[in-house]
Amino acid sequence: MGRLVAFGGGHGLFATLRAGRSLLTESLINQLTAIVGVSDDGGSSGRIRRAFDVAPPGDLRMAITALLPPGSVGENVESILQYRFPDTVTNPPSDVSSSGLEGHVVGNVLLTALWNAGASTHEGLDLLCSFFGVEGRVLPCSSGAIEIVALISGLNPDQPASVQEVTGQVAIATTAGKVMQVRLEPDEPPACAEAVDAITVADILVFGPGSWFTSVVPPLLVPGIREAIINSSARRILIMNLTEQIGETSGYTTVDYLDSWQKLFPEITVDIIIVDPSFVEHQHDCERAAQLIGARVFSIDVATSGTTHDPEKLACALRKAAIELGSN
Repeated sequence: MGRLVAFGGGHGLFATLRAGRSLLTESLINQLTAIVGVSDDGGSSGRIRRAFDVAPPGDLRMAITALLPPGSVGENVESILQYRFPDTVTNPPSDVSSSGLEGHVVGNVLLTALWNAGASTHEGLDLLCSFFGVEGRVLPCSSGAIEIVALISGLNPDQPASVQEVTGQVAIATTAGKVMQVRLEPDEPPACAEAVDAITVADILVFGPGSWFTSVVPPLLVPGIREAIINSSARRILIMNLTEQIGETSGYTTVDYLDSWQKLFPEITVDIIIVDPSFVEHQHDCERAAQLIGARVFSIDVATSGTTHDPEKLACALRKAAIELGSN
């Protein structure tokens, strides 16, 4: 496989990176890079973003923890970086009303401290990774925060055909309507140069899984990132979501996700689509939709006992997909 680059954010990217970490440990790849979205506006990330005018750190922190060395030391560091301060303090002293840390995550605070001390977004990420022996590199798709803007229909029950503009990752992810179109604000955010370089030399590009319109899609809407992908000679793998996400993709099937990709990124073809056969409604329709983006369907068990992706099963799927790509 050589050099692998994975795109996205949140728990979906975490699973892909854990799979990639296994491949790195086995020396099946020699370089692993995460290119992460920077549009989160909720929770600790949103508060930090608004207070310090920096990239939202949450998805970046998640990617770093996914790449921590395996074993007890990495697990202990992960528990620290992922520690979230309680929203309320039990029995606070009479002269203390708030610590200011309520709801914040330790890794988010560390990244913000590095950025405030003068490190650029990617420099702060590199520093934090070096502190803890992270295997791989984590980069933002753009150096600053980005807003997602969506056109959504059906928000007004009295006018189901009307379309409204909704701004913000949280609002779009939890919408009661149907996402019709997405764009970024600013329209042309600058791509992280280091991320573009990683795409340029990559051998494999991996997209998904994850929240479709708020994690998987946004990094690819950054013009410099999209252009680098289009021009890359790397083979491309799309890991399909197992189910709908209530809100932004309510009612979506695998075919709907593939149709959405074709409409959003008609110039970005894919070589292999990884699907779990237990979560594909109509295999023939899925294969036909895959062909429209130049891909073959690779059916393999990648799910946990629930409806999330299992990192070890994903690692197995990526191994087999790489062998399949190498034989063609």
